[in-house]
Amino acid sequence: MRTLAALVVLALALRIESRRTGTCKHARLDSPRDYYRDRSRRQPNIIYIMADDLGWNDVGFHNHKVITPHIDALRAKGIELTQSYMQPVCSASRSSFMTGRYPSNNGLQLLVILEESQSCLPVEHKTIFQYMKDEGYVTRQVGKWHLGYCDESCLPKARGVDEFRGINTGAADYFNWTEKGVMQKQVNGEPSIDGIGTHLTVKDTSDVRELILDHKRSREPMFMWITTTAPHDPLQNTEDMFQVHSFLDAADHEENRRRTYLGLVSALDSLVGGTMAALKEADMADNTIIVFSSDNGGATRSAAFGGQDYYANNYPLRNGKATFMEGGVRVPTVYYDPRLHPNSQGTERDFLMHVTDWLPTFVQLAKKGRKSPNFKLDGVDGKSQVANLGSTYFCSEERKYKIREDMLVALTDATNMFMNPSTCATEDAAYRWRDYKLLYGDQYYIVDPTTVPTEWKKPEESPELAEITGDDCHREVDGQIVIRCLFNVVDDPSETTNLYDDEPELVAQLLERIEEAKMDAVKPVYRASLGISDATTMTFVDHLVPRHNYCTPSVHFPLEPTDSVCYM
Repeated sequence: MRTLAALVVLALALRIESRRTGTCKHARLDSPRDYYRDRSRRQPNIIYIMADDLGWNDVGFHNHKVITPHIDALRAKGIELTQSYMQPVCSASRSSFMTGRYPSNNGLQLLVILEESQSCLPVEHKTIFQYMKDEGYVTRQVGKWHLGYCDESCLPKARGVDEFRGINTGAADYFNWTEKGVMQKQVNGEPSIDGIGTHLTVKDTSDVRELILDHKRSREPMFMWITTTAPHDPLQNTEDMFQVHSFLDAADHEENRRRTYLGLVSALDSLVGGTMAALKEADMADNTIIVFSSDNGGATRSAAFGGQDYYANNYPLRNGKATFMEGGVRVPTVYYDPRLHPNSQGTERDFLMHVTDWLPTFVQLAKKGRKSPNFKLDGVDGKSQVANLGSTYFCSEERKYKIREDMLVALTDATNMFMNPSTCATEDAAYRWRDYKLLYGDQYYIVDPTTVPTEWKKPEESPELAEITGDDCHREVDGQIVIRCLFNVVDDPSETTNLYDDEPELVAQLLERIEEAKMDAVKPVYRASLGISDATTMTFVDHLVPRHNYCTPSVHFPLEPTDSVCYM
C-alpha cells in the first residue's frame, strides 16, 4: 500500500509539473505541435528590437532601480534567454544577424565600419531580409544601419529592405542627426530632414508607429528590424528623459552621466511601449513575435579607447563592450510571442543562443504550415532555436544543449582593428562549449587590462553591491604577455576563477575547435576611412550628406578566404 501511495504522489507531482511548464504528454522532445495555442497556422509578424550598447544591469528585470516598465512587461509575458550571446561590437553583431554567419566568415570581424570607410557587409551574402521576402514577408527597418554605405549595392534597399528609415552610421547627434558634421538620416537611400530637431529615439518611435499602422490592412506578414541608437552615446536627453531617474544627483558628475545614460534607456523603453501600442492599434498584437536584445554589452571603460562615453553597467558580468568577457558579449534578451503556452510566460531558459541563430529561427517561424523539428539552412553558422522556444523545453534535461552545445564567441585581432586591413584577424579568440568559455590570444583588449580595478564596476545607484575581484587572465609566454583564461561561466558568470591550468585536456579540445574556425575564416573587408571631403561632397537643403558611390565592392573588398599562413 505504501508503494502504491508513493506512486500516486509521484504521478500527481509529475502532472503538476507538466501543467506548470506546459504539457509534455504525447509530445516527442522535438515535436512542434504544442508550441503555440494559435492553431491557425498564420505566418506571424516578427519584430526584432535591437538596442545599442545596453548593459546587462540596465534593465528593470535585472536591476530594480532602473525604470523600464515596457521592457519589463515584455519579459513578464515572454521568455528571458539568459545565455544569449552577441559580438563584442556593433557592426560585427549586425553582420552576424544579417547573414547568420560568424563575423570571421562574413568579413566584418575587425571592430566597426567607421564613417566614410570603403567597405560594407559583403554583397555576396544573402541577408535575413532576403530570406524573409522569400517567405512572403514585407520587410522594414527603422534605426541605425552601420553596415556600410559607400556604394548603392551596400544600402538597405539593395539588401532586401522594402523600406528603411534611419541613419547610415553607428551613432549621430540625437537632435541634428549629424556625425562629424554630416547629416546621416535617410529614407530609402535618400537624405531626409523631416522632423529634424526631434530626439532621434523619439523620431524612431514615430517611424515605427507609422510603418506598423500602414501595414494594418496588409494581407502579407511583416518582418521589421528596429535598431535604435539608444542608449549609445552621445549622452543627450530631452528634459522628460532626464527626469525619469531623478533619484540620481544631477550635481554629481558621475551620477549625472549615469542619469543621462539611463535617460536614453528610458527613451528606449518608450520605443518598446510605443511599438506594442501601435501593434494593438493595428490589430496585429495577437500575431506578432517580438525579440528584444542589445547588440553587444554595455559601454564601460573598455570602450573608452575609442573616445566613447561609458556609463552603461554590466554588473555582475565582467567588463563590457569591445571585450570578449561576459559583459561584452552576453546581453539581456527576451523572446515574446502571444501564442506561447501560459506556463512558459515569464520564465527563464538557459540554452545557448548565438546572434547567428536568429536568422534560421525567424525563417523557420515564418514557414507556412507545420514546422519541421529538423529544420536547417545551408551556408549559415546559426541554428534554428524554434524547438528550444517551445513548451516542451522543460520536459527533459536533454534539451539544454540539444540544439547548440558550442559557439565561436569571437575571432579577430583585437588591437589591429584600426591599423592593418590585411591582418589575418585570427590572433584572438573566445570559444564557448557547454558551461565553459576559453579566452585565448595575445592582444590586450580581450579583457582590457588597463581597467582591472573597474572590470566589475558597480552602478552609481547601487554602491551597496558586493565588490568582485578575480584573475586578470594574463600569462607570460616567451617574454610576451598573453591572455589565457578558462571559466565555467554558468557557475561563475562573473569570470573570477581561472581554470586554465586545471583543465589542460579541455583547453586543448577548445583550441582545436578554434583552429578549425580559423580555416573557415575569410579576409576582413574593413578598410580605413577616406577623408570627409572624399566621400561627402553632396548637400541637401544646406546639409552635408553622404554619397554612395565612392567604393566598388568587388575591387575594394572582394570576399576572399584567409591566407593559409593565418592558421598554420
